[in-house]
Amino acid sequence: MKGRRNPLILVFALVGVCVVLYGLWHLYERQVAEEEHHQTFAAPVPSGLPNFLNTTPGAPPPQP
Repeated sequence: MKGRRNPLILVFALVGVCVVLYGLWHLYERQVAEEEHHQTFAAPVPSGLPNFLNTTPGAPPPQP
């Protein structure tokens, strides 16, 4: 009896390990998504696109 383990305890232990791994993965994904979001909005506006977030207007277009 000492060498034999209850299979239900092993199943619960396996489920617990899976829950911990899923929780860590979820926190990692949330952190990566937040960093990408901040990098997206912190990047300067590429040339050729209107800058909607900044109120300073660019140079007027050339007149014919």
